[in-house]
Amino acid sequence: MRDFSYLRANSVDAARQAAALPGAMLLAGGTTLVDLAKCGVAEPDTVVDITHLKGLDRITVDDRGAMIGALAKMSSVADHAAIKSRFPAVSEALWQAASAQLRNMATIGGNLMQRTRCPYFRDPANFPACNKRTPGSGCSAIGGVTRGHAVLGTSEACIATY
Repeated sequence: MRDFSYLRANSVDAARQAAALPGAMLLAGGTTLVDLAKCGVAEPDTVVDITHLKGLDRITVDDRGAMIGALAKMSSVADHAAIKSRFPAVSEALWQAASAQLRNMATIGGNLMQRTRCPYFRDPANFPACNKRTPGSGCSAIGGVTRGHAVLGTSEACIATY
């Protein structure tokens, strides 16, 4: 993992401006960013911490549906009374999606933005060809061990599951 600068944004506008800088990445739950930085896939110049920004973890359920803030933790959404009663499949899916430790750290926004789980993608030292990391470089998974990869929705460019 290489060195990076750390910036704790004090407002949504400050976070938006900082995130627009080249090489900046947002930090919320951090469960994926830290893993990707450790394996050399993510190499942020600046990590912009948004974990403490007020209101971004709000969960609202009304007659039109549910609004879930990007910083809402998986466990908070799964345990929200209105989500459990009106959207039980969402609640149950979140309970089943990860370990308790991850559910208490991972955010809904980070989950939606999660990068591919392909082991070839996550191992640039041994598999430099990956169109998800470097477009046009090829796909090391094609012709490799592909158990757990996509059966449908593949292309000549990538066979990873999302």
